Amino acid sequence: MKENIKKFTEQFKIILFHVSPLHFISDITFKLSRIEEKTIKNVLIRLYIALFKIKLDEYLIKNISEYKSLNDFFIRELDMSFREDLDNSDNIISPCDGTIAGFGNIDNSTFIHAKKYKYSINELINEKSNDFNNGKFINIYLEPKDCHRIYMPCDADLIKVTHVPGKLYSVAPYATYGIKNLYSKNERVILNFSNKDFKMSMIMVGAVNVGCITLSDYGIISPAKYRSSITEFKKENEIKSYKKGDEIGMFNLGSTVILLFSTNDKKWVREIILDNKVSIRNKLLK
Repeated sequence: MKENIKKFTEQFKIILFHVSPLHFISDITFKLSRIEEKTIKNVLIRLYIALFKIKLDEYLIKNISEYKSLNDFFIRELDMSFREDLDNSDNIISPCDGTIAGFGNIDNSTFIHAKKYKYSINELINEKSNDFNNGKFINIYLEPKDCHRIYMPCDADLIKVTHVPGKLYSVAPYATYGIKNLYSKNERVILNFSNKDFKMSMIMVGAVNVGCITLSDYGIISPAKYRSSITEFKKENEIKSYKKGDEIGMFNLGSTVILLFSTNDKKWVREIILDNKVSIRNKLLK
């Protein structure tokens, strides 16, 4: 009985996503989350903590009165002493805290999410061709309670940023199972990287109430309904080099990060298991 009620509730939510003004709702969240009046913002933060059962032990700021706004709390900074130390190896590490929603090999320029939907890499990254056939992918879902900052999984140069407008469906597991090709429909920012060994794309997928996606070196990329934007870095002095563990960006609320890797000789570590939690700096590939 409980299982049937759960399925009905989830299906009802999916129907609501199709008929609700998700960009308008996200715009309201954007404004509310940036209120800095002390009483209001403290109430909002306390409600958020209670709703998502958040503990602040692992974060640098533990007193809610020190956060300027609810948005400031959304993007709260971790105390990295609670995460693994960085090393000089060429292991690839997790860019975020979250739950492994899918991982595996890329065949015929596609990957399968949750053993149900087959995603076209070209559609996902908004390109006519790609370099990821016979490579690997991993999809990490960030819950609202997770840290929303995203870090570099390896040393690499940023060569292209693509912002693709789209829907703002929830990326909670029930929605990704219930809405076909959700990741290719949602608003997203695609970061293309390259190093001497392989190419990598980091796809930051927007979702309802994710009022914006911010890149640490380029500022806010706000939701936009109609127009893609592409920034390529072709000149040597334009290319930004990142080290493993450098902060690359952040979300508001929860969302999803998908990593795509071109062919390389690295193997998944044994802890990488579907639905397992993963933390920033945990090893993914070695």
